[in-house]
Amino acid sequence: MPEDLVLIARVRKPHGIKGELEIESFSWDENRFDKLKRVFLRDREGVLSERTIESARSTNRGILIRISGIEDRNASESMRGAEIFIPEAERATLPEGRAYHDQIVGMTVIDDETGEAIGAVKSVLDMPASDVFVLDLGGNERLVSNVGEEVVRFDIASKELRVRLLHEY
Repeated sequence: MPEDLVLIARVRKPHGIKGELEIESFSWDENRFDKLKRVFLRDREGVLSERTIESARSTNRGILIRISGIEDRNASESMRGAEIFIPEAERATLPEGRAYHDQIVGMTVIDDETGEAIGAVKSVLDMPASDVFVLDLGGNERLVSNVGEEVVRFDIASKELRVRLLHEY
């Protein structure tokens, strides 16, 4: 099994009696599951297994998928809360200047004016207007918008987020 797996969805609950699963997708591509054939499923006990996506469809309540080896309601009930992964190499390429949340979390926050490391990115909030970075600055939490003037740039290769923080009021 590959070690460089990326979480792309979580099973919310079973759907119907034929083993379909309602999932919460973390992908920006609404049709991502139509294109996937192979995934890795980690059940509630932490057991990781390679599976095949047999079908995927969108509904007004979310995405429904059928996965090999899950044939009935009982089997699908046992997958509640399971996580769905793909190898990082199969991750869709993002446009220039964009990054996946897991690539940003953990980045070192650098003060652009001084070049000094001042903290780390704790998490990313997916907000309607833009992503908001939650920064841990020596025990103090600070929220900055990805499209605001405080974020100068981020570099995935060096795992750095350069900021020019405005003074709090």
